[in-house]
Amino acid sequence: MKKPIYSLTIILVLFYTLIIDHCLCQRVKTDWPGVASYSIASGGKTESKKTKGVFHTAKSGPVITNLTYDSIKQTSVTMFWTTESPADSKIKYMVSDSNYQALIFTDSIYYSTAVTNHVVLISNLQPAMIYKYNVISHNDGGTAVDSGYFVTQSLSTGQIQVYFNHTVDTTVSTGENANGSQNFDDLFVNQIDSAKFSIDITLWDFEYYTSISNALINAKNRGVKIRFIYNHTANTPLINSLLANGIPVLKRNFDTTYSMHNKFLIFDYRYNNNADKKYLWTGSTNVSHPQFHSDKNNIIIIQDESLCAIYTREFEEMWGSHTDMPDASRARFGTQKVDNVPHILNVAGTRMEVYFAPSDSVSVFLRKIILTKPTHSLFFCMLKFELPAIEDALHTIFNEGILIRGVFDSTNAFLSNSAYPRMKGLAVLNTWNPHADVYLDTLSGLIHHKYMIIDADTPGGNQITSTGSFNWETPAETGNDENSLTIFDARVTNLYFQEFYQRYTESGGELFVIHKINEAMPSQSSLDQNYPNPFNHLTNIKFIISKLSDVKLVVYDINGREVLTLINNTMEPGTYESTVDGISLKSGVYFYKLSSGVYSETKRMMFVK
Repeated sequence: MKKPIYSLTIILVLFYTLIIDHCLCQRVKTDWPGVASYSIASGGKTESKKTKGVFHTAKSGPVITNLTYDSIKQTSVTMFWTTESPADSKIKYMVSDSNYQALIFTDSIYYSTAVTNHVVLISNLQPAMIYKYNVISHNDGGTAVDSGYFVTQSLSTGQIQVYFNHTVDTTVSTGENANGSQNFDDLFVNQIDSAKFSIDITLWDFEYYTSISNALINAKNRGVKIRFIYNHTANTPLINSLLANGIPVLKRNFDTTYSMHNKFLIFDYRYNNNADKKYLWTGSTNVSHPQFHSDKNNIIIIQDESLCAIYTREFEEMWGSHTDMPDASRARFGTQKVDNVPHILNVAGTRMEVYFAPSDSVSVFLRKIILTKPTHSLFFCMLKFELPAIEDALHTIFNEGILIRGVFDSTNAFLSNSAYPRMKGLAVLNTWNPHADVYLDTLSGLIHHKYMIIDADTPGGNQITSTGSFNWETPAETGNDENSLTIFDARVTNLYFQEFYQRYTESGGELFVIHKINEAMPSQSSLDQNYPNPFNHLTNIKFIISKLSDVKLVVYDINGREVLTLINNTMEPGTYESTVDGISLKSGVYFYKLSSGVYSETKRMMFVK
């Protein structure tokens, strides 16, 4: 009686084996007589199979890597990706109006040629529009799919305004003096008063300034649609005032070990068809009396529709809807969020990159920038710094000769795992030897900045600024709601450099110190030999300026590449001495050149590490 059962079992095993083989086989062919082979695709990988005593060879399927987009125009972008084996190229794409839109791809592009480096131009797009896309590569070994978002260039002006609430040092200005000692209360009120259609706000703290809450209430009463996302903490009187006047406020009531740490506002993006009247406001500043006065902070305002679109998409993920009222059941914060925005923008010709925490791996992006972009220097001002990935990246480029200088907030510099003691070369585990030139802020109030600037002291480098709400600390990476904005622009970098130079020097640091040592009116300009020469850390260069003029004192390497700009400013007549720090230089011969009006002279010096 058991024999039929065994037979049935064997039949069932064979049947399911055939079913599984049918599902897994991507291709069946005969490589040589009597042997069949197929490949099994799993995440783009393949493997060989042997069945019934027969060996089967694998056909390599594609694996998509390095997916990105660039060459961003108002009506086109170019997609790039690679596959480890040759495959075709297909893109499906659609306008992405909101976080809640069904995925129905309306357009596609297909190239049948099998390649490993895929470059696909997508044209006939709309300006300032977010698109969802899928890229697909297929060959005989299988099919690979990846996806993401891109945004086209807007029709906006791209105007960028930067403000600091403390003094700046304009001696390092390249032509435009930074806006220091600004009244942030007035800035907020004026921007709110200018709004005509909508204001979206997300802040960690909102207190003290009734002028700002009154401005928001007045805006609401004149028809401006306002949405406010606030931290999980108790309401301040200003928050209660907004609620009492019908302004919707959604609180971050999720995993309260973390915070709503964003500081951004979006003005007139919604209900507005004018691309030149849409503004993003971000930086390090919360709304409170200490933040506006004693703490050191920055605000950056950018007029760009595409940038506003991205920040609005992030805002609405937390808001839970794309309407005027929130949907708390659909609101997502912290680790609930997903990476659902474009990251690369063309803002009127300026490249920008935007990342939000914790969904977008901000520290991975910052680490990549740190490791690949500086050619001469990286400076930073940071409230909190204890991320190993960032410190390791800084240490790597420091050991390669990149100048690292920073200002730490003194109240946070010795917290657990803070990078300051190690970078300063103190007697702690994993200390830097040699140490970097990092300092503690010595004035009252917090260093509340969260910015870094790359190659700010050399015109030939990659001048880049990163700012926003993102401290270099674990909570910012793992649970807080944060934003990080990186701007590839020499003008913006120099404005932040003027702020950094003030913070750095008042904390005890020295970059290129210039002293006027004689007020007498000289008859002619001249340039002396540096001393000591050769030098292994500091050297001094004495020079004379005979009349008011634009002065440049520049250091070049043996190949004529500009490596240091010591002076680039208008100077009064007199005798000066400049102290040069060669910590970022490699051993070798250098030339320094003084230019003042029609006068120009070059001398040789040697640096020995």
